[in-house]
Amino acid sequence: MKQLFFITIALLFASVACKKDETSDPVPVKSSVLDYMPLQVGNYWIYETFRCDSGEVNCTSKSIDTSRIIKDTLINDKKYFKLIGNYHLFVDPLYIRDSGDYLVDHNGKVLFTHTDSLQIFNENVVTGLGDDTVFYYYDKLISQNIQVSVEAGIFDCMDMRTSLFRALDDFQIEHQGHNYYAKNVGLIKQSVFWAIGLDVYKRELIGYHLEAGK
Repeated sequence: MKQLFFITIALLFASVACKKDETSDPVPVKSSVLDYMPLQVGNYWIYETFRCDSGEVNCTSKSIDTSRIIKDTLINDKKYFKLIGNYHLFVDPLYIRDSGDYLVDHNGKVLFTHTDSLQIFNENVVTGLGDDTVFYYYDKLISQNIQVSVEAGIFDCMDMRTSLFRALDDFQIEHQGHNYYAKNVGLIKQSVFWAIGLDVYKRELIGYHLEAGK
């Protein structure tokens, strides 16, 4: 009888141990660059575009546009998604894909990454007469969360920041452009500028739609 009792207790402990293992915390899913830029046909984002002075004090609304993923296509045997509607300012259409957790266009330019905050991307030096440098710029991920408020809401974002240095400033002043991405939404806010006058064009998210279950 005692033997039966001890066997029963042992089985109960084994059962509890198994249940504990089954309900242990799951392994966290690794995030992807596609969490910050959902690529699915039918997804769209609505933006309002503004033109501002160099300090972004005075801004004038210029347009409201919808950026939409209309199809996927193969370019050099790689699958890209086609976006129309100036998803990135002054670029229409845009073909983009995930390349090892880097969001790239069909020319190989890195538009965004959510992991690599040490690397400098898209570095470019612009020269004038006599090959003197007029200005240079590069992009770099600012990985800490930055809270961005737009009409569509308030979002925690990562910033793919553009840094510009000009001969007019003796290369001592850093002028910044921004590409703010939020997880499970996409591009929230973007700003670019003219290198000479520093007038700013920016666009801000006012609405979006992501296909369910994708």
